[in-house]
Amino acid sequence: MRTMKRRSFLKTVAAAASALPVVVRAEGETAATVVVVHGKDIPKMLEAGIAKMGGWEKFFTKPGMSVTLKPNVAWNSTPEQGGNTHPDLVRACVLAAEKAGAAKVNIPENTCHDEKSTFKTSGMEDALKGTKARLYRPAPGDYQKVDVPKGVTCKSAEVPKDVLTCDCLINMPVAKHHSGATLTLSLKNWMGSVSIPTRQAWHREGLHQCIADFSTLVKPQLVIIDATRILLTKGPQGPGEQAFPDELILSADPVAADAYAATLFKKEPFDIPHIKIAHDMGIGCGDLSKVKVERVEA
Repeated sequence: MRTMKRRSFLKTVAAAASALPVVVRAEGETAATVVVVHGKDIPKMLEAGIAKMGGWEKFFTKPGMSVTLKPNVAWNSTPEQGGNTHPDLVRACVLAAEKAGAAKVNIPENTCHDEKSTFKTSGMEDALKGTKARLYRPAPGDYQKVDVPKGVTCKSAEVPKDVLTCDCLINMPVAKHHSGATLTLSLKNWMGSVSIPTRQAWHREGLHQCIADFSTLVKPQLVIIDATRILLTKGPQGPGEQAFPDELILSADPVAADAYAATLFKKEPFDIPHIKIAHDMGIGCGDLSKVKVERVEA
């Protein structure tokens, strides 16, 4: 992977910021809300968090709708190792969508390991038994090449059609260390859906800027970060050192959600370059002084 020099990086950030409108807020005004649920029972935690955000009806708005979930299911590792989103969380979300009358629940994941073993070992295959959810690794025909009009570096990407055309898109990453991106949270999680050529281009052309660029195009209705256990070292695959915050982080603002999650790793949000770039591009708010954090025990 080619590393972007500091001078080039700063020029890129400046170019991105100058190309977008500046939002001026009054002192003390809240720019985003993040709901943090603490507990041990994942389905119960999810329901408590969604209730705090206004209920599932805020996201699953009509019977017959199509829902696409984007958990991290990239690695042939067990739920306890923290490399993938916990299967209990994904199952709970699928069941809620089905209860609301969703006609389709699609889960596209371009795995880093063989998908058959990955889906099995991760626990995701078993978790989805008895549901209508379709967990799959996209084939070439499942992708659509689209322009990224506001992208500074990433000008186009090959994206699963289910991500682009669904009625409700939910991003469900696991919080963990990443050797190339510092952390992988919701913004970075989209790399698990795009095609391999697109993924390779991001690494080659400037990972942090491309991560932010892509989120000018793909905008989920909801972000749910799995921070029940977080991988502190040897990410993104692991196994490595872990911590156990026992939290779910929910928000309609992916930048705010990632900013809060960064603190679980004892990092300032803007220490993560793609969070800073996304904030400056107006994708969301990474300044925690302007983010309302609502805590729930479940």
